[in-house]
This record gives sequence, C-alpha cells and structure tokens, in this order.
Amino acid sequence: MASTLVTGASGFIAQQLVLDLLEQGHSVRGTVRSAAKGEALKTALAQHSARASEIELVPADLESDVGWADAADGIEVIHHLASPFPLAAPKDPDELIRPARDGALRVLRAAKSAGVDRVVLTSSGAAIAYGVRGALPERFDERDWTDTTYTPDCRPYIASKTIAERAAWDYVAGEGRGIQLTAVNPVAVLGPIRSAQVKTSVDIIARMLDGRLPLLPNAGIQVVDVRDVSAAHIAAMNDPASIGERYIVADDYLWLREMAAVLREAFPERKKIPSRGMPDLVVRALALVSGDVRTIASELHKRRMLSSGKVRKLLGRDLIAAPEAIRASARTLIQYGAV
Repeated sequence: MASTLVTGASGFIAQQLVLDLLEQGHSVRGTVRSAAKGEALKTALAQHSARASEIELVPADLESDVGWADAADGIEVIHHLASPFPLAAPKDPDELIRPARDGALRVLRAAKSAGVDRVVLTSSGAAIAYGVRGALPERFDERDWTDTTYTPDCRPYIASKTIAERAAWDYVAGEGRGIQLTAVNPVAVLGPIRSAQVKTSVDIIARMLDGRLPLLPNAGIQVVDVRDVSAAHIAAMNDPASIGERYIVADDYLWLREMAAVLREAFPERKKIPSRGMPDLVVRALALVSGDVRTIASELHKRRMLSSGKVRKLLGRDLIAAPEAIRASARTLIQYGAV
C-alpha cells in the first residue's frame, strides 16, 4: 500500500479521497491551512471511517513555502487537490490565479526535493472547455485547452485552473523532469458531502432546496459524482498507463430545470424547490449587480459537453448517473442541517 499525501484535505473532493484511500489500506497524510481545520476534519471523517484517527495532518498554505517540505517527506504519491474555489469571482483575477498556479508549483517542487515521482493533480473541465470564440463544439475532449486570452468566455476561476494545470505540465517537462504527472479534470462535482463544512461545491443544490434560487435560468451544468472523481484519482495512481495523461470525469449535462425536477421528485416535502423559469432579460438585469448571477448569465442557453470515454476505460465501468449525484448532495445537505 502506498504512503499518500492529499493536499487541501478538508475540501469536498479531498474528504472523499481521504476516506477511499484509507478504506483501501493506504496511509494518508493531509495538508490543512490551520491546526483548527485539522481537528475539525478528523472529527468529521471519524463519522465515516474507523481509521480517521490515523490521518497525519500538516499545516501548509498554497501561498507560503512553509510546511511543504514536511508534507512531502517520506511520501510515495501526492494527490494535489488544494486550490481556491470561491462562490463569487474576485475583482482581481490574480487573487485566484496566483495561489492556484504558485500552489501547484510549490507542491511539485516539494515533490521533486523529497524524491516523490508520482503526482495526480485535480485540474478541472474548466481548463478544457472555455475561452471559445463562436459556436461551441458538440463535445470537448482531453486534447482541448481553454483559451484564457478570450475573457468573455473565461472567468477568473476558469483561468486559474487552466493556468495552474499548464504550469504543472510545463514544470514536469523541464525543471521537474522525472515527476510522473496525471491530471484529473472533473466537471461540476456533486454527490454526498462528508461534513457540514463542505457546502461551496454543492451550493447550487442547497440554493434549490432552501429557496435561495426561486426561479430557474435557462442554463445548466455537466455533472459528476465526487465518488467517481476520487475513484479516478486512485485508478490513475495505480495505473502506469495514466502517466502523462489527462482524464475528463463527467456524466450527463442537465439544465437547471432538469436538476430541480430531480429534487422535486425525490424530496416532495421540500416546497421551496423551484419549478418556474427566470426570463433571460431578468437574469441579465440581475447580472449587473450580482457576481453570482453574472456567472449564470454567461452560460444562458450554452450546453458544454465534455467526453468521458477515456476515464470510463480507466475505471473499467460506467459513472454514477448525474441524477443520483444530485440526490446524494441533497440527502447529505439535509442530513448535516446545511439547508
């Protein structure tokens, strides 16, 4: 079994990955931004695994060199997941780009110094399917890259994920030669949360459940279950053929109205789940004053589909269906009292 490091261990995908690694017998060290976050994480994961107490936690921040040498020492495989993921875009894109890019490079340099030659990076479908001039293609695949120079279709978060992944590939092709890198590129990640502290990634489901999204814009997202993202990380770690490859992890595309319909059927007692559409004119007007709505407005009537045939071959199975990922998010949000 491998000695593994999971960066940003308190995050949504990271919590699932930590639990899956423990279940499969691997030893796990995780990075957290503070000791307090570390204690909260252990308490949360103890609800799901008897081995949670075995996790070793090391304070380390993406914007500081402190802690990364200790984090990488004695490790065989690094899963780099830590990256800023805000609900609203900052005024200065560098607030996202700098920690995402520099943090990835800090982790890779720590790996190089510690003699860790295997790194699996959580990138994003955002690094593949944006910055498109003109009509969207029918389907994107791993050969595609987001064009960060075309800002009408490339928001700061998207740019941060693209620039960070490119920086990682450039590093292992040069100064970091010898590091065996794989990138995992999930689309919108839903599925079960493992603690009440994890809400940002599944915020769209929370908003539908508690009435903060009373009307449904004509937009949608391609969905993947967090359990499949974790499985892709572990499969890549175990398969030498994945070295040097990117893997899109994505199930189906659902319009917001379809997502809400899944929730209404599964949770009929939740009377605030929306059913009515929001006119495009209203969305665009609200976008003038709301960063959250501005993001939605930029996706009106756009259907970005990413191909996931490659990761299905890696896993040797199909992916968890998008409606189940939606229901699992809702069930656990309700379970933890987050809505």
